[in-house]
Amino acid sequence: MRLGRSVRTGLFAALGAVTLACGIALALPLSQPASWEPDQPRLAAVSDARALAATAASPPDLDAAALATRETLADRPLDATAWVRLAWIADQHGDAAAMLDALDRSYVAAPHGPDVTAWRLQFCLNRWGDLTPELRHQARSELIVASRTRPALVRAVRESVSDPAGRMALSLTIPDDSSP
Repeated sequence: MRLGRSVRTGLFAALGAVTLACGIALALPLSQPASWEPDQPRLAAVSDARALAATAASPPDLDAAALATRETLADRPLDATAWVRLAWIADQHGDAAAMLDALDRSYVAAPHGPDVTAWRLQFCLNRWGDLTPELRHQARSELIVASRTRPALVRAVRESVSDPAGRMALSLTIPDDSSP
């Protein structure tokens, strides 16, 4: 009986010693900071900030903005603001097909904004003649929702639209209440 107890005690002690040795062996490389490699995902906010900085430069660095925007979209594919920025960049390059595609993707990501509504409506209404019928329908739908929930935003958009076709579409969709 005594022999069985001492064998069990010896096995438990050996198991404890092996566990401790393995733990130290696994933890030792992690205790040396020079060997650490961060395994963190890219921050979409950083690439988004880079894109904004590139578009704010004078003149805008469209290639850097496009690259940073695509990095943002790699991390957040449903970022409507990034899609609209990509549409603007394509428009600046004169690539109508890419502009329409990116604008459509922005509506897929967030059909009624809210963060991108003002900028996207201004963009759409100032290029009304270039939009597809589906994009016009989506813009009108967003405009109607915005007029009911954020009338001040619609007034600001109304003041910023310079395209005659866009102004007419805006007036036909949301009548101007300030007219006599």
